[in-house]
Amino acid sequence: MTSKIKEQDIYQQTLAASVHFSVKTINSNIEKGGVRLSKDQALDLPYISTRTLLADQLLVPTDYQANVGKTATVFKAIKAAQLNEDLSEADDEFKQQVNQLKSELESTFTQPFSAGLDHIDIRMRQLLIPKGDANYISISPISAAGVNLLLNDEVDRLKEQRKSEGQQSALRNIQTAVFGLGGANPQNVGSLVRSMQRPMVMSSPTINPQERLAFQYFYKGFEYQISNAYISRELYIELTRYAQQLIEQKQLSHDIGFNNLGIYAPFSNMDTRAEEVEKLKLVVAHVLAQGQAVLDSLKTIEKQLPTLEDLERKSFWSHPNVSMLIQGLINPEIQQFEDWQILFADHLAKKICQHRYWNQHKLETEISLSEADAKIFLSRRIQELLK
Repeated sequence: MTSKIKEQDIYQQTLAASVHFSVKTINSNIEKGGVRLSKDQALDLPYISTRTLLADQLLVPTDYQANVGKTATVFKAIKAAQLNEDLSEADDEFKQQVNQLKSELESTFTQPFSAGLDHIDIRMRQLLIPKGDANYISISPISAAGVNLLLNDEVDRLKEQRKSEGQQSALRNIQTAVFGLGGANPQNVGSLVRSMQRPMVMSSPTINPQERLAFQYFYKGFEYQISNAYISRELYIELTRYAQQLIEQKQLSHDIGFNNLGIYAPFSNMDTRAEEVEKLKLVVAHVLAQGQAVLDSLKTIEKQLPTLEDLERKSFWSHPNVSMLIQGLINPEIQQFEDWQILFADHLAKKICQHRYWNQHKLETEISLSEADAKIFLSRRIQELLK
């Protein structure tokens, strides 16, 4: 009789020392320890955790801290009591132990419990969470094997339901993986640790390629093009002709001797000047259209962009690190400022002067006009077009 009382004490003591969170699930070589939550620590939130399951009046199974002696054997009865397992095929002694433990579950889980946490083992992972000025809280995340057990049971139930419903089922397949945990003998870590070896696998959220490109525009801007046969063949042809005319005029100015006087006269009559203006209009319109296309892309993610309070900047549509030139191409409001018009005109004039075109021998050639030749002249013409 005395031996049975002592044996029952072992079951009660093992139950009383059981925990929801065991530190050995982090590393089996860590000294035993863990935490058990009470019902009063339940938390009503739309997430799956030990505290939220307690709020749903579920019994989250606890586990032993370490397998010492007959702990694993003793815990079979404790596990059966917590999970209300079918005892129809169990012997009378086992049934008696389980029923006795069931009557003690309520009182055991009334108060929170922790053990082995006076000193944090060096093997415990730690996260440093900022708190205040130059202060941090060290947190060691631990998983609850009992939560994994309840999750696995629900996943198995849903899989069976999906299987029975066949192609008519509205349930999606839940993928699970095998996660090595507990070493060669998981029982040394805990009786429920095998439930932690079957995590659900979910693919990470993917961003729409167009959204990704829009965010790239916001943070990095873009590089505009003035001649690309694939973007605008008409512009490509016009710029090639214009490049040839500039080179011819440069040679003409050199032959006449204007260059020695610091004078550049690209065209000599009103017709050729009007033709030049039309070409420049085409170039400017094409470049501004590229900026408008970027703006249209950015508007698709307008609600996802930082507010002006969260990120102070001159243009809502561009990160402050983006050059003012590109910010203006994206934001039409900035295009109204004279400073930006001069900045853009100078940049575009230089780009035109460095334009590469196909010459008569089908070889790519640069115009290579100096700023003294054409850049100032072109910049002035472009500024006039922006007014």
